[in-house]
Amino acid sequence: METNKKIVFFIVFLFFTGSYLGGHAQTYFGIKAGVNATKVSFDSEVYKRFYDSKFKPGYTAGAIFLIENKEKYGLYAEFLYSVKNKSVVSNANDYETNIASYHFLDFPVMFRMKFKKPKYNWFLQAGPEISYWLSGSGKFDVYEADRDELSSYEYKINFGEPKNTTDYMNVEDANRLQVGLAFGGGMTWKLKNANFLSLDMRYSIGHTFMGGYESGSIPNIGLVDNFEYTNNVLSVSAVYYFDILEKMKLSKNKYKKR
Repeated sequence: METNKKIVFFIVFLFFTGSYLGGHAQTYFGIKAGVNATKVSFDSEVYKRFYDSKFKPGYTAGAIFLIENKEKYGLYAEFLYSVKNKSVVSNANDYETNIASYHFLDFPVMFRMKFKKPKYNWFLQAGPEISYWLSGSGKFDVYEADRDELSSYEYKINFGEPKNTTDYMNVEDANRLQVGLAFGGGMTWKLKNANFLSLDMRYSIGHTFMGGYESGSIPNIGLVDNFEYTNNVLSVSAVYYFDILEKMKLSKNKYKKR
């Protein structure tokens, strides 16, 4: 709880920094799209021992906003829709896999340092990330020894009142509001007419558990899911953005010429 307060305080500090930069800097707006790979990190020693988690690909897209001075520093924020996937395989005696896709809204706010080169700029950035868990779905593959066969159970995530059907996994006390830390870097190329293209590489470390220990359950078939884990996400994205004020000036000049 104390760590969450510190992260919220840091976000407020970044916004004040951005407000200060706003009077002395350039402002940019743009869009972003890319791919990610997520690996879950269990807190339970039992799950760490008997379950293997692998990176599973997903994707992300959304809008970006950047306030940057002409020298070196900037404040970078995003509003994203992302799909973070989970791949967990049991290495115990009983074969079991759980492949799931979770949908999020992500809001990272990062402090950026820019380094100028003749043909491009490169940057480093770091800051907190707040995410909201929207929905999810998945599939269990389970070997049933009594019938000597592999059974598959598809499900959707249910956050509300428990549903007594095998089509849903009921998640009690889900932490739908997630907090984490993102850091990384990338390269930026200046295009014509105040446009820019950027390659963004990032690693995000989750701080908040998705839920409680074995707090997910599918009624009638006895399957449970452990949500006491955090998400670690590696992402690579392309960002297209433009200088807002410079675009306005270019538009005015074109209008005057007409």
